[in-house]
Amino acid sequence: MAKTTTLYIEDAAIKVLVNNGKKVEKWASAPLEAGLVIDGLIQDETKVSEEIKSLFSREKIPTGRVIAAMSGLKSIFRIISLPAVPKNILDEAIKNEANRVIPTPMDQNYLSYQVLPSAQGEVKVFIVAHPKNTTDSVIKTINKAGLRLEVLDIAPLALCRCANLEKVIIVSNWLDNVDIAVIIGRIPEVIRSLSLPVESQSVAERISTIAEELNRTITFYNSSHAESPLDESVPVLVSGELANEQDSWSSLLDELSNQISSLPSPFIAGEGFDPSVYIVNMGMALRALPSGTEHQNSLININAMPGFYKPKGTSLASILVPTVIVLLVGGLVWGWFYIDDMKQKNNVLEPQVQEQEATLIQKRAELSALNSQIAETQKSLDAANPVVTALNDMLWDMYQGREAITGDYKAIYNLHSSNIALSTIDFDGESITVTGYGLTKTAVLEYAGILRGSNRWLDVVVISMDKIPTEDPNMPIYSFNFLLK
Repeated sequence: MAKTTTLYIEDAAIKVLVNNGKKVEKWASAPLEAGLVIDGLIQDETKVSEEIKSLFSREKIPTGRVIAAMSGLKSIFRIISLPAVPKNILDEAIKNEANRVIPTPMDQNYLSYQVLPSAQGEVKVFIVAHPKNTTDSVIKTINKAGLRLEVLDIAPLALCRCANLEKVIIVSNWLDNVDIAVIIGRIPEVIRSLSLPVESQSVAERISTIAEELNRTITFYNSSHAESPLDESVPVLVSGELANEQDSWSSLLDELSNQISSLPSPFIAGEGFDPSVYIVNMGMALRALPSGTEHQNSLININAMPGFYKPKGTSLASILVPTVIVLLVGGLVWGWFYIDDMKQKNNVLEPQVQEQEATLIQKRAELSALNSQIAETQKSLDAANPVVTALNDMLWDMYQGREAITGDYKAIYNLHSSNIALSTIDFDGESITVTGYGLTKTAVLEYAGILRGSNRWLDVVVISMDKIPTEDPNMPIYSFNFLLK
């Protein structure tokens, strides 16, 4: 069985795993300097690609084809249902419905999807809108590292693939990233990815925050599935750092009585291998393995790499052209003697061609009528459930907005140097005001420049910067007030 190499670029580390079938042959990780990757977005593609090259060289891992995963932060996952439509217009129908249900502008996202098993007369589709800037940064960095990217996975989807259960809740965290998924019938019905401000939280506080988010996710699912809500029979599987915090599992479930355990490793590995660290890599590797009837892993195997990034194969025409030319020369000589015969056959076929053209016109008319029926059906569907859709989208927008603001606070804190002391960070709904002190005027201006360079805000305005005398007149400090729009 062919070997598979998987690569996962996190905010704080690069993780590589090489497997042969379900046996792990090699695993390795390398830490990343703070600020090189923020919330899955690679800030310096050149430096990160050099770190990848160094890791592959140091661990003697062949540089070739890889499967990679991007963070699920700021990605939006949905399951949509459409009336049965012809295959030639299915792609357009999916895009139109995605524009309706995705709350963020689609020109900022790539759309990937997978058609699911559906009842007769309808088409169910799993869609994911993932940010263009994050997707592009991961693909370009891997290309710069000299690797050939075959598949781009999304971390929470890879995580879901590791649970060999038809119905389950998964909770996984690593440092400040948390992924929560509800899988029903081997399909992730709800996926949430968020970041936590771990610098200001103790372990107990972090567990409490994750428990709160888990409870919100279950409440969100139950509000949309009142006919079959999640109950205590659905197990909860934990991975990442939570797998090593068994004493805190009862706090994680809070008032829930579901059975909780570690997400088991789907692979066999040697001594010293910690599956909770490489769980996303193993989820990626599973997609390359043949599935059997005994497996109940997630059905979602989306390749999130946009089509124009996918490697182009050798053109069949470029191989066949020389041969075809030789054959044509011989064929022209041979075919000369059959021209009269072909003219006679053409006269016989002409009525048949006219009949086929008439049939084609009729089929086009039928297709036009079918498209009209589809449009009317879609209008009926839109009118049937507008309130539920609006409330669900509003709730999800609130979740997304909260996660964006959390990311802003984290970036403001992480990007300040030892020469800067922060006093307050205030958000008024549209902009953020940051106040603090700097040891030098240059330090304050450099901090403002770093915030601008992060590209998280439309503008960073220095509202004020005042010199404050100290006991040593030669060493004043400077108070500042920034406005982040």
